[in-house]
Amino acid sequence: MKKILAIVIAIALISASLLSVNAATISELEARQAELEAQQAEYQQKLNDSNAAVNEQQQEVDALVGQIQSVTEEIQVCYDKIEIYNDSIAEKQKEIDAANVEIEANMDVLRQRIKTIYISGDVSALEIVLGAKDFSDFLDKLQLVQYVSNHDEELISGIKEQLDAISDEKAALEEDKAELEAEHTTLTEKQDELNTLLEDNKETLAGLQSAAADAEMQLSLSEEELSGLSEEIQAYYRQQREALAAQQAAAAAASSSSDDDDDSGSSTINYNASPSVESDGSWTWPLPGNYNYTSLYGEQRSYESHYAIDIGAYIGEPIYAANSGTVVSSNGSCPHTNYGDGWCSCGGGYGNFVWILHDNGYETIYGHMIKTTVSTGERVSNGQLIGYAGSSGWSTGPHLHFELRINGVKSNPENLY
Repeated sequence: MKKILAIVIAIALISASLLSVNAATISELEARQAELEAQQAEYQQKLNDSNAAVNEQQQEVDALVGQIQSVTEEIQVCYDKIEIYNDSIAEKQKEIDAANVEIEANMDVLRQRIKTIYISGDVSALEIVLGAKDFSDFLDKLQLVQYVSNHDEELISGIKEQLDAISDEKAALEEDKAELEAEHTTLTEKQDELNTLLEDNKETLAGLQSAAADAEMQLSLSEEELSGLSEEIQAYYRQQREALAAQQAAAAAASSSSDDDDDSGSSTINYNASPSVESDGSWTWPLPGNYNYTSLYGEQRSYESHYAIDIGAYIGEPIYAANSGTVVSSNGSCPHTNYGDGWCSCGGGYGNFVWILHDNGYETIYGHMIKTTVSTGERVSNGQLIGYAGSSGWSTGPHLHFELRINGVKSNPENLY
């Protein structure tokens, strides 16, 4: 009997020593965990902002590309129209050249006629008429002189009118062409400006994409470190559970050897229990009558998924143990007990909290208290007062963070009821 008691005492001393040594380390790890979670929130927000800025900048770049394409098409249309005007002006010039040739030919005929008259004796129209044989011949000669004179005058006059009209058309075409060329110049300048603006925006976009990639890398590194810390923290609490289980097993063995029928309230813990939540109706709601949820289990936040439930509470509202068990960790040293104090990493972000190990691998965590009333290693009963609601740790206002774990796996505590 004495030997068994000695073994129990030795196990208890070793376990207490192990828990004492690890407690200081776990406090540092949980503080770093809270810091990393805060960094993750910051990095995730930066990533979200960067991605939003990238999308907005990409839309601006796409709009500029569309504008440049539109202006380029306008320039091409303008160029095609200028070519058409060039062809039309060339045709009008051909018509002008042809009219000038025709005028010149008629002028040559007229000159030749005058020359002939001059050679024949510089005969005037009057002499031609007076040289008529009779009155009938006189009328014929007079009509002929008038006809020749009128014909030459009308011919030259008509050609000149045609030439003037063609020249006017050519001038109008050249004026329209000049306007098109000015428009072409304006569009080309606009295209150059848009291309310069596009290059500037592409540089801005590249900078934003780089910032997004940097935020994503920082988030990834933070997640990697946080994952490693989480494993260390889980290992710590697993050691606590095993140490407590060893104490309980030794105590049970000592009790059995001494035939002591006194029930200490402890029981063997089955750590291989199914992770599914099984409710036997014995669980107590930690805030009786208060079901004011401010965050549901699995709620998606900008930086994480919230695998617990938050229950809105007034500061100082009593909190009770959901079931009997052993307090594996308790922190009541966080001085930031009000929302106005701001966020802190006390208690790994839980602030003042109580962590209870129940039977069959069930654990419940009660976070952000203003004060705790139980200590690490203490045995608590179902419905026992364990603390008061507050806003300590990483909290945005007074509430209870109620978390359930089954063999270390987070589960929905609502399924207990």
